[in-house]
Amino acid sequence: MSDSACGQAEPSGGRQVVVTGIGLVTPFGAGREISWSAIRAGRSAVDWFEADDRSISRPRRLRWAGASAPAELLATAEPVVTMAVTAAREAMAHAGLSDISERGGCVIGTSKLGLRSFTREMQQLGHSDSALLWPNAAARAVASEWNLRGPALCPVAACATGLVSLIRGADLIRSCECDVVLAGSSDASLVPIVLGSFQRLGVMARGFEEPATVCRPFDAERSGFVIGEGAAVLVLEDRERAVARGANILAEFVAAGLASDPSGLTQIDPDGTSLAWLIRDVLRRANVSPAEIDAVNLHGTATRANDIAETRAVRAAFGSAADRLACSSQKGAIGHLLGAAGSVESAFAVLALRDQVVPPTINLRTHDPQCDLDCVANTARPLRLRNVLKLSLGFGGHVAVGLFRATS
Repeated sequence: MSDSACGQAEPSGGRQVVVTGIGLVTPFGAGREISWSAIRAGRSAVDWFEADDRSISRPRRLRWAGASAPAELLATAEPVVTMAVTAAREAMAHAGLSDISERGGCVIGTSKLGLRSFTREMQQLGHSDSALLWPNAAARAVASEWNLRGPALCPVAACATGLVSLIRGADLIRSCECDVVLAGSSDASLVPIVLGSFQRLGVMARGFEEPATVCRPFDAERSGFVIGEGAAVLVLEDRERAVARGANILAEFVAAGLASDPSGLTQIDPDGTSLAWLIRDVLRRANVSPAEIDAVNLHGTATRANDIAETRAVRAAFGSAADRLACSSQKGAIGHLLGAAGSVESAFAVLALRDQVVPPTINLRTHDPQCDLDCVANTARPLRLRNVLKLSLGFGGHVAVGLFRATS
């Protein structure tokens, strides 16, 4: 283990953070390569989803469009926990690690408590499994699985939670509190209370007959998103330690930052001012020019306001360099994973660097003139990638940006 940068005046002191393992659970299945191959192929996992609503005296079945996590994981006591542990196991195996207890930590976020446990509590009066209701249940389970001695944290930042968790995990390495961090997030929100709430907010897709094509990021006829479920965990590691043990380094997590949009709980600044400022700031701190960014993994929710604001933010931050960016959103394929979106999509950004290909934005048939970025419509694009930017936004004004770099 390397402490070479830990005694310097600046905590970050040149300590580089790299990604050495990825674990994924998505609506396509439990497994990194299963999910990534489906994303690259432009498939959709969105289908009809029926939820049992017992919140009124007469139970009824409600039909929605959604993208469910694998059934075998949803059948567990609390899928948010099970998916996080499943993803972490795959990430550890991918990184070639077994014991990180002494200098290891975890940052596993979620945007809400365990909703399956909460629903069960509401339906079965007198039943109590309160530990699974705590938002930090997944972080606690991951820490316990590997007997971690370092910090076990659970960020909550709405739909930016996943990227915020990765940023916080990298901070633990740069500040020398950890040498290795399991960082990511998990979310299982296909329950009536969440579906109904988002529908009332007017952000859910509507007016469709075929679920697979309903979520259309940056399309002129987009009407909103559908909810998906999943988890991602990335192994973040001090670069010197990773090199010393002969790890396969997937990418460097070069720089990242957080900001807020003060527009309101669910509103977004139509010009994307905070996001544009943060993009510029992250590039400045990374000493990277706009022309050096090759691709952007967008938040891309397929809502009218978000897609326009995000487009304007990218154009404001990149200027004329925005025309050469290859951009994409995966929400048409797997839905909006809410608290897990940022970590799952960051995993896709790292895999894009590994395979030198930009995943497609599916269901993009007619470009909205106000969303005039190159959004890699419907078909993956082989491309020489060096630097990929990830953007995440969350209700309540959470804004996060991360920069990943190829290492070979």
